[in-house]
This record gives sequence, structure tokens and C-alpha cells, in this order.
Amino acid sequence: MDTIGNRMRALRLSQGMTQNEAAEKSGISENYYSRIETGKNSPSLEKLTAIAKTLGVSLFHLLNDRIEEMEDRVEIEEGRLCDIFKSIPDHQFQLVQGLIKQAARLRVLLDDNWKDILENGEYEKFSQSEAQTPYDRKRPIVENYDNRDKTYQNIIRQLTELLPKEGPPKKNQRGKLLGR
Repeated sequence: MDTIGNRMRALRLSQGMTQNEAAEKSGISENYYSRIETGKNSPSLEKLTAIAKTLGVSLFHLLNDRIEEMEDRVEIEEGRLCDIFKSIPDHQFQLVQGLIKQAARLRVLLDDNWKDILENGEYEKFSQSEAQTPYDRKRPIVENYDNRDKTYQNIIRQLTELLPKEGPPKKNQRGKLLGR
């Protein structure tokens, strides 16, 4: 399967660049660049834009298959959620299909954000100028994760409230709902 990493590698090699050179020109560490090429990291659009510029291609060129791959993941998650919420009465289920789709999209984004946070940490060194001493600040992806998670939890709560009342949910049902 053609992936971002495979396209990056092919483009880099066709230009006679090492991973270190491509990473340096893109403004990221060689380790992070390598992990993107091997599919172990899912970079932000900002990072992909820098990589695309370094490799002399458009961002769309790098994203083309990523979009398809993400949509496949969303479809799988949407199926999982539809299965969980299939007992919502039909007249209501038709109304909430948009919520299920949105929850599936958020879940895929949350999974990617979480991987990035685990691999790159919650904090980064930051300074507004070279004269200023860098300080630790929360990475923007952590804020994105927190906001997306709140929205996801809200959608799941709305969907759960539409389920027929059968008593309190069992622990394993709650874990299945959250994908655990």
C-alpha cells in the first residue's frame, strides 16, 4: 500500500537526500522524520507542509492516500458505533447518523493525537525570540486533544441517552463503548 511514508522515502531518495538532511530542512528531528516514514507517527499538517516543501511537492501529493486511509478508519469506527447504538429506535436512529459519523471522525483524530502525545510528550520548549530563554509549554496538540475529547464525550453521552433504558450499563459495555 502506498503511504505518506513510502512517498516521502521515494521522493527523498530520488533527490539523493538522507533522512537527516530531509529532517533538518523540514525543521524536525531525524528520529521523528524516520518515524513518519515508517508509519509510526502521524504528523500534523504543519509538519507535513514543511516536509512537502522540503521534498518539492504539494501537501495534497503527500496527503492523498492519508485522506483515503483516514476515511477507511472512520468507516470502520462508524460501523462499530452503529453496532453499539443499533438499539436506538429507528425513527431516532435516522436523526443521529450524523452524530455517529462525527463521533467516528473524532475518535480517529483522537487516536492519532494520542499517539503523537505519547511519542512527543505533552510539553515542548518554546521561546518567542532567540534572546528569550526557552520555557516549557503545553504543546498545541494537547489542547486539540482535550477539546476533541470533550466534544466526543458529549456526542457519546447524547447517543447513550437515546438507548432504551435497561438499567445501569455493565462495566464491559461501557468499555466497549469507549473502545477499550
